[in-house]
Amino acid sequence: MMLPQKLLKNSKILSLKNNYTLKRYLKEAVKLPPNYQEIKFQPLPEQKPERLSFLRALISGKVDNDVFIYPEQISPRYEEYFNWIKPIESYISHCINKNVGKNEMLNHLRELGVFRTHIGEKYFGLSLSKTESLKLVEILSNFPWLGTYMVKNHILPTEVIGKYGSNSQKLQYYPKIMSGDIIPTMCIHEGDYGTNINNIETYAMQHTKDSWLLNGEKSFVANGINSNLFLVFAKHISRTTGKSKPDSFSLFLVEKDFGNVSCTNVYDTIGRHETPTCTISFKDTIVPNENIIGTPGNAFEVLMQYLKPGRQNISGQAISILRNFLNQLIPDIIHMKHFDRDLHKFDVVKKILGEISFSLYTMESMAYLTAGMIDDYKNMNADLEKTITEAYCANSCLKCIQLGLQLVGARSYMNNQSYIQAFHDAMALTTIDINNLDVNTYAAASILQFLGETMREHIYKKRNSFQFPVYNIFDKIFDKFVIKLNAREHFHPTFKYSVAYMEDAINRFKDAILILFEEEGTNIIERYTDMQRITDMLIEIYAMFANLTRASRSYCIGARNSDLEKDLAIKMAFVSHIKICAIQSQINNTPLFNGDKLYSDAMDLVYEKRTYLLAHPLTKTF
Repeated sequence: MMLPQKLLKNSKILSLKNNYTLKRYLKEAVKLPPNYQEIKFQPLPEQKPERLSFLRALISGKVDNDVFIYPEQISPRYEEYFNWIKPIESYISHCINKNVGKNEMLNHLRELGVFRTHIGEKYFGLSLSKTESLKLVEILSNFPWLGTYMVKNHILPTEVIGKYGSNSQKLQYYPKIMSGDIIPTMCIHEGDYGTNINNIETYAMQHTKDSWLLNGEKSFVANGINSNLFLVFAKHISRTTGKSKPDSFSLFLVEKDFGNVSCTNVYDTIGRHETPTCTISFKDTIVPNENIIGTPGNAFEVLMQYLKPGRQNISGQAISILRNFLNQLIPDIIHMKHFDRDLHKFDVVKKILGEISFSLYTMESMAYLTAGMIDDYKNMNADLEKTITEAYCANSCLKCIQLGLQLVGARSYMNNQSYIQAFHDAMALTTIDINNLDVNTYAAASILQFLGETMREHIYKKRNSFQFPVYNIFDKIFDKFVIKLNAREHFHPTFKYSVAYMEDAINRFKDAILILFEEEGTNIIERYTDMQRITDMLIEIYAMFANLTRASRSYCIGARNSDLEKDLAIKMAFVSHIKICAIQSQINNTPLFNGDKLYSDAMDLVYEKRTYLLAHPLTKTF
């Protein structure tokens, strides 16, 4: 049966349209592949009531039994999903080391239903959960360009249309997206350095009562050269005054066929040869009213949500890139010699490979914990967890590949270009997809705001000690911010010491926050080095928690190699605790003694002279 027929049958909106609209819609819609078989999963499990996210619960001490349960897929849908995804995984494995063209691969995946996955069932999609989506991206990212294509040209634009678009817009574009006639992409960035919402120059002005004129250009558009539907954020300009409010933006669905749309500055980006970026220009492009998402001038909130860190679906890509790198690295290391000895027997080599393996395990633990938490609870605010998970996955992937390349040495350049390809793929995640400065600022500001609500009165009294002498005397004796999670009863007894490390790490983190509040007050938000330290501590706490809950579950159910998981989680908890102690020490030492002031003063002088200033070692003064 044709896809549009199904949509028309189930759509109350289209059933009210006149015959001309119905015929036009049927003419424009496309047929499904001849070998297509309808796929339908069991409904997603009913979500539990809304709750505080796991990380916030840990930091505040407001924990319950559910916090310490690693999410599991136990519904009948689990088997259906894995039966569905198995042919996709087999096809991707089949294409590795074979010269399969981009379009051939995309067409075959389309036949397997991959491009229905992030479209609602109401519109003949599959409505994957966050966990299912993560697994799909992980599989597709065996070809990193394909993972990028899936995220940039399917998941992100269809989620925006699904959340903010009208029913008529979904009915118009979803069938064509699923069939491949429409390839959407987001148009956000401007200029050479990304997006500054205060300097967006793309603007839209009313043309007629039924249309708008769009002018401007967007840079770094992912796969823009092959796309034909652009989701464009533009300033909303008044036709009468030619001015706009600072937060007045509109979001347009601009088809390439609307005219006056051009693609320039095509860059074949390193590591993403099949998904080049380009600049998309609009010059008096006429956009009909029905192609505005929402109401004119009210897309500011949509823009802010899209620009939030943690929304780029990086985790699945990073996991796949690092796993493939490690799986290729290990056999090569086993066959390598150093000083006529087997390289793989060196303890330092085992240490490096172990660190890479443990980092990969932690990436998986954090990613699937976060996705499962979002799936299990209604309206879960997991923005903080998503942000630090993506940051950890992207940065750890790059760091681990750099460590591995040092083991391979010159061979990484001479014999196997895929090693360098993996490095470029990982580099793209930390440069094109995320900005670590934004991540640190957002994550730290989120937790400071959260804790500030409970610490406000305490900080005020600590910063005004002469007004509250008694409070300051007894404060350290009765420290009301020390938490006791009593978490041991929720883990296998083997993990009792590791859980104690986790509890101590959380209390050290809160002590560091208190010190920063006492010293800086609200000015802390301007101290980006300390914001980075806060984020680093959050990442270590969440990584520790994710590993322990996952390993405890595996050990209790007797999963394969669960003894190794147990030892790994215990070791990683100890290492994370050491890192948190070191960061806390840096905060306690203040900028005068931890190096921050020295770095700042030195760079002020360098900025003034615009060059490296220190004298060369061979310089003579006599």
